[in-house]
Amino acid sequence: MSQHVPIYRQIQDFIRSGIAAGRFAPGDKLPSEPELARRFGTTRATVARAFQELGFEGVVTRRIGSGSYVSVRQHDRVDTAVATGYEERAQAAGEEVAYELLAYVQLPAGAKEAALLQLPVGEPIFHMRRLRHVGGRTAAEDRYLTGVVGQAIEPQWLASQAIQQVFRERLGLRIARIDNVVRATSATASLAQQLRVPRGAALLVREHVVFDLQDRPLLCGDTVYSNEFSIHYALRGELG
Repeated sequence: MSQHVPIYRQIQDFIRSGIAAGRFAPGDKLPSEPELARRFGTTRATVARAFQELGFEGVVTRRIGSGSYVSVRQHDRVDTAVATGYEERAQAAGEEVAYELLAYVQLPAGAKEAALLQLPVGEPIFHMRRLRHVGGRTAAEDRYLTGVVGQAIEPQWLASQAIQQVFRERLGLRIARIDNVVRATSATASLAQQLRVPRGAALLVREHVVFDLQDRPLLCGDTVYSNEFSIHYALRGELG
């Protein structure tokens, strides 16, 4: 591997690729810290860091005194501490991911969208609505993109890729941060039909704004999940 990639990232890539290739199945025990330290010529502390971050992401489960295992239901955790989409992690675990693009249209920015995207009210933006299916569970996306980003996107991309993949692989955009707000709501008639839950069922909503490396907003909107999902986040204190 490239020496420019930190060793803990190389270890994470090794585990992720093993999961994607089926070498490590959900529930399987992963190589131990001493084994990976020898394999990558590093310390157990570096391996522990790799496992810790994978644990935050829900990719692995760590059991005290037993070791680290591939998470069985990692795709049900929506992680606000990392910029990759949970559907990308689900695909790495072998889950089938599919999208239904319901709408992708240009329209003038309303007051809320203009404020979040830091644009004048009435500025042309793009509105995307789609359903995301992961292993029989469905989430509903309702998102607004800046005009510059929106007109560079081909609608067919949105029928097959996570929005983070579109940004990274199609447009060459890098995400610096995602601001998230999590709240609860109940299913309207429309959401109940889309998410296949009873009307009035409890739902989770993740409102978010995505920023690039220049701290410019690219996208704002929300994703609605049934109560089969949980929102995971990590709080890290100062080091040293």
